[in-house]
Amino acid sequence: MLGHLIQPEEETQLITIYRVDSGGMPTLYTSLSFDEARKMGFEKFGKLLGENLILDSPKLRDLFFS
Repeated sequence: MLGHLIQPEEETQLITIYRVDSGGMPTLYTSLSFDEARKMGFEKFGKLLGENLILDSPKLRDLFFS
């Protein structure tokens, strides 16, 4: 895996996170509606987003949990 792409999609009202492989091919990782994110609030949403990215990234996971 190369990284992640975070895409707020106005038309569908979704915040979608994709895994991007070394060939640049995105694969759906998770999504959350704008309403769900708004209800969570900035701090809780930011924490969830950061934790998802860290836990899904082997090198970052190793940095914090090895």
